[in-house]
Amino acid sequence: MNHKRISGFTIVELLIVITVVAILVATVVMGYNGVTRAAADNAAKAHLYSIADDMKLKLFDTKVYPTTLPAHLAANSNVTANIKSTGSYPLYLNLTAVQNGTLLAAICQSLIDSGAGKAKNQAGDTQDYITGCGNWNDDRMQVTGWDTRRWDTPVSLQQLRDYGNTFTTRDTYNKIGHEYVVKTFYNDMVDTFLLQGGVTPITSFWDYWATAGNGGVMPQPLPTDATVHNYYCAEAQSIRYPHSTWHVTETNVIAAGPC
Repeated sequence: MNHKRISGFTIVELLIVITVVAILVATVVMGYNGVTRAAADNAAKAHLYSIADDMKLKLFDTKVYPTTLPAHLAANSNVTANIKSTGSYPLYLNLTAVQNGTLLAAICQSLIDSGAGKAKNQAGDTQDYITGCGNWNDDRMQVTGWDTRRWDTPVSLQQLRDYGNTFTTRDTYNKIGHEYVVKTFYNDMVDTFLLQGGVTPITSFWDYWATAGNGGVMPQPLPTDATVHNYYCAEAQSIRYPHSTWHVTETNVIAAGPC
C-alpha cells in the first residue's frame, strides 16, 4: 500500500513562522516609534532655537528677558513651550578678600530676607530654622538659627555645601522641614556666590567694631559697577511625546530635560 504525505505546515513550523512574523512586526513598530520620537525631539529643539532668537531680540530691545512667550512661540500644532525662569544678577570681578566675604554675607542675608530659612513643621506651622547671618569678625562668620554654626577662615565652599548636604537633626517633629531648610539654604548660598563671581576660599570678612584708627579690618562695600547678567530658561515639549522635555538658556545651548 502506498502512503501519500499530506502537504502543509506542522505545528512547530507554524509556531516558528508566527514567531518570525511577530519579531518583524515588533522591529518595524520600534523603528517607526524611534523615527517619530526623533522627529518630535527635533521639532522641540528647532522650536527652542526660535525661542532663543526671540529672547535675544527682546533683551536687545528692552535690556531684560521677557517672562512670557508670544502666542506663536508658546504653542503650535507640534510643540508647547514656556519660560520657566528669568531674571538678572550682578557679576563681580576682581573682588578684594574683604569684598569676597562681604558678597557671601550679603547673599546669606538676602536668603534670610526671602524666607529661605523658613519651613513647616510636622503640624504645618512655619518655623524660622535659620534666622540670621551676623556676628561678623574678620576671621569668622556665623549663620544663626536653631543650629547656629560658626565658620572660621579660610572658609571653603565645599565645607558649606558638605554641611548642608549632611545635616541631620534628632527632632522628629521638625526633621523634614529643618533638614530641608539647611540643605537648600547652604547649597543656594554657595551656588549664588559662585554665580556672582565669588572666589573660594573666603579668607577674610571684617570687624564690625573697626574704625579708621583702631586697627580693625574695615568693611568694604561691594563695587557699584558690577556687570548685570541676565538669564532665562525656557522649556519645550512635543505634543505627541509630552514627557520628552528639552530646554534652552541664555547660553543658547539646548539640552535634554527640564530647566
